[in-house]
Amino acid sequence: MMKLAVMIDVDGEWMYVPENPKVFKNHPEPKLFDSREAAQAECDKWNTGIIVDYETSLDRIRHMTDEERQRAIVRSRANGTTA
Repeated sequence: MMKLAVMIDVDGEWMYVPENPKVFKNHPEPKLFDSREAAQAECDKWNTGIIVDYETSLDRIRHMTDEERQRAIVRSRANGTTA
């Protein structure tokens, strides 16, 4: 079942707006929306907010895009690891 989520840029890293935005921790549960209108209302609260589809089914993992793969390679090299 597809839901919507809002992602924000926090110090150059993209993360989902958490269910409880007062507590920012690693890998928080994202706040999910059933309608675009509700997601847009949340998105409007953030300077860098974007609305994205969020796959809630655990048996489906989306493949990385070529752009995501290239960013991962660049990050890996910047961190001194090999890709």
